[in-house]
Amino acid sequence: MASTITTVTQTLVDSKVAAALRYLIPLLNSFSFKVDMTSRLKDDVIRVPIAVDPTPASKTAGTMGTAGGSVTGTSVTLSNFYYSAWDATEGNMASELFQNYWADKIAGSVYGLAKTVIDAALGVVTAANYGNTEGTDKLTVAAADFGQSDLALLWQYAATKIKQREISLGLNAAYAGALLGDSALACVFATGGTNFVQSGQLPRLIGMNTWAYPAFPANAQNLGGAVFGRAAVLVGTAPPVALAQSGEGDIVERRVITDAESGVACLYTMTATGGGTVTGECCLLYGVAKGQDAVVRLVSA
Repeated sequence: MASTITTVTQTLVDSKVAAALRYLIPLLNSFSFKVDMTSRLKDDVIRVPIAVDPTPASKTAGTMGTAGGSVTGTSVTLSNFYYSAWDATEGNMASELFQNYWADKIAGSVYGLAKTVIDAALGVVTAANYGNTEGTDKLTVAAADFGQSDLALLWQYAATKIKQREISLGLNAAYAGALLGDSALACVFATGGTNFVQSGQLPRLIGMNTWAYPAFPANAQNLGGAVFGRAAVLVGTAPPVALAQSGEGDIVERRVITDAESGVACLYTMTATGGGTVTGECCLLYGVAKGQDAVVRLVSA
């Protein structure tokens, strides 16, 4: 008879992980994000690339221009080692339910780890890192008053300060909710074929990739959202070095799980004991750092 715990297919796991990360991908794409597929150790340093747009300049005939749009790299230390684990025990889990249950737990674990990385990246967005001048570095407005005119101001400040092609706007639940409740704005986008009131996903606003995230840091920064240039926040992740492999000790399966679209990768392990307890774990290393001064903060009044 085939073993219950070896019937969890890689295809099922990958599809569940992809579905779980779908709403986090726009957030990850707002940062300079480097996944190092080489297994690493805690506190290893990796280089996260920052692409700088070239600046137009007057050309002298017969000469080659001076490069002004080089790819540079900034060191990010993988100082954080995080895991998420779950289990199933004989007598509490029917064998025919195990495969879907297990694949769903893997997906939830990877989602939780990716969210931990995003939370850490948003924690970098502070007045000390990106300035505190009203009208340049930040816009202060209460969530209840947030509307189209404030969007225009955020775009204006970002166009002046950030000057990058890839710009994203992230909003916490209160500010995103204010937009969702703006009937005039909803009518404009519904006419354009985007019913974000129905889907709950925000469309592009004034040329900015826009996303809602309820877990902005709750701290003294009073951050309600931010406009990001992609080079503003640097994020590096890597799976850790595995000392034991599948079939060694009580390890049933051990491999790196990678989401093809987001690039998030973690080390997955399944163990089993003679007592009938099956345990799963996903873990990864990550680090975050400030990049360029390319953030306009939305601050709660």
